[in-house]
Amino acid sequence: MTRIRLENVTKVFGPVVAVDHVSLDIESGEFFTIIGPSGCGKSTTLRVIAGFEVPEEGHVYFDDVDVTFKKPYERNTAMVFQNYALWPHMTVFENVAYGLRLRKFSEDEIRRRVKEVLEMVGLEGLENRYPLQLSGGQQQRVALARALVVEPQVLLLDEPLSNLDAKMRVEMREELKNLQRRLNITTVYVTHDQIEALSLSDRIAVMNKGKILQVGKPDELYFRPATLFVADFLGRSNILDGEVIEVLEPHKVLVRVPDLGADIVASTYNMIRGRVKIVVRPEGIQTAGFDVIENVFDAEVENVMFLGDKLEVRLRVGGASMIAYMPNTMRLAKGDKVKIHIPPDRIVALQV
Repeated sequence: MTRIRLENVTKVFGPVVAVDHVSLDIESGEFFTIIGPSGCGKSTTLRVIAGFEVPEEGHVYFDDVDVTFKKPYERNTAMVFQNYALWPHMTVFENVAYGLRLRKFSEDEIRRRVKEVLEMVGLEGLENRYPLQLSGGQQQRVALARALVVEPQVLLLDEPLSNLDAKMRVEMREELKNLQRRLNITTVYVTHDQIEALSLSDRIAVMNKGKILQVGKPDELYFRPATLFVADFLGRSNILDGEVIEVLEPHKVLVRVPDLGADIVASTYNMIRGRVKIVVRPEGIQTAGFDVIENVFDAEVENVMFLGDKLEVRLRVGGASMIAYMPNTMRLAKGDKVKIHIPPDRIVALQV
């Protein structure tokens, strides 16, 4: 297992600063995801780790070894690309064996390793098929097997599931996570898909405009976003303008929210004053019980969408329009009046 450290890494393409003084510590055996919108620099960061790009500033370390200027083949990493990058004229066996042949392994060792890794990814019996004879999910498994067969220190994945349909993506997420746990290999995963990031990762780095905005465990980033961008990008949010009028506790404030026409008790993880943004996750909005007196509001149903596992309900709360997730057993229709409760620990106040 290998620990990865990026120290003040900067990568520039002409006038564009793709990676802007990024520092990261990725633990040995960790499944670490870099997430952000298109063009934020996440794939470039991955390519710097792989050795495909050399930074203008900063250093990359594997454990305590500086690998900044080492070639990709000198780093013992393996990369799985978005487009699979399989040789169409080679069989599954030959595609997987390709890296081993470059490394001059014996034929017996190649057969042993390829057989073992194909069983690991569930492709035994398909050795003689060609990529075009495989489904998208099977092609992705071949690409993964080709990466794993060389027994890399670090596995790098650049949006590997983006070409799969929704059902196959869910299946491959589960398989990928189980495989990573089994092998206990340091894995760096790049995606713009927040569900992939939340479900797969031990920790996540949220990136935008070349900078790392926040690093943490999935639940930390989801429930305690450090910036408005993180709150808005990672999951759905209702975002309202407000102003702090009183600090109630070290991590609790009273905020006046004009659109609600009321004051609301919210959580905060930094000392804040004055103008703020209130972030409310849809699942944090609940129907109010008789014993609740804090953060209770009258609401009117504007729209209801049945999503199978839940209802997505648009509510008019004062002058604000808010999305709430409700149980799929509720019977709601446009125009219904409901009383809602938003627990303070489900509301985050962020300094503007």
